Amino acid sequence: MPSPGARTHPVTLATAVLASAGLVACAWAVDAARRENATRRLHRQVVDLLLNALTADDPVTARHSRRVADLSYALGAASGRLARDEMATLRVAALLHDMGKIDDRFFLIVHSRKRLSEEQRAQIKHHPHQSACILEPLEELHPGLMKIVSSHHECWDGSGYPCGIAGEEIPLAARIIALADVFDAMTQPRSYKEAMPVEEALEKLDEGCGRQFDPHLVALVEGDRVLDRWIEIAHAGLDDELRHLAHPNPTEAALAEAEAIEAEATRNHPS
Repeated sequence: MPSPGARTHPVTLATAVLASAGLVACAWAVDAARRENATRRLHRQVVDLLLNALTADDPVTARHSRRVADLSYALGAASGRLARDEMATLRVAALLHDMGKIDDRFFLIVHSRKRLSEEQRAQIKHHPHQSACILEPLEELHPGLMKIVSSHHECWDGSGYPCGIAGEEIPLAARIIALADVFDAMTQPRSYKEAMPVEEALEKLDEGCGRQFDPHLVALVEGDRVLDRWIEIAHAGLDDELRHLAHPNPTEAALAEAEAIEAEATRNHPS
């Protein structure tokens, strides 16, 4: 008859094998999590680098981009139609939607205090495509990013640019950014215009409903869940912009100098 200790060795061996397998699995999981966290940190650094490049010496654009990202995220969350990874892509797209404006050709156009000429309007319509091209390296991490960014000036009725696509053909994230972009532009002051009250800005969004904007998204904006957050972002932005206007940045000085040069050239060489 086997002694009581006869089965001790195989049981101990099996236990050791299972324990080793568990340790290997834990080590793999910890390493995978570490690598994933490192990738996320690197990704955030790349996005920050791009945003810094876009907004160098131009804190106005920096604040606008961050507000558009916050507005877009609130509306995207309320829509309930975007998965977690799609929400991350929405935020990146909103932060960098104007990346194409980094081109020096757009500087005076973007910051112009005058009505744009037809030539300037035609030129600025290239910036969504340029933005998408610049962001191509991020497409693998954020599938659909290029299409979203290139489409944020498309209109619900097909009258937008650069491709003239309409309705559901326009990515949902692009339709969200379009609303947030216009709302922020209207509700924030600039050196050449006062901020539009939120109530009036909402009326403008209503006027564009079904023409420029997705009707379903406009309705969501006017719901308490989104509206309260949008008002909060707009008021905080207003405080920031008023502080900025009280202490002009180098961009404003450069614009004033450029306009003075343009005015002098016009006087010397009238058309």
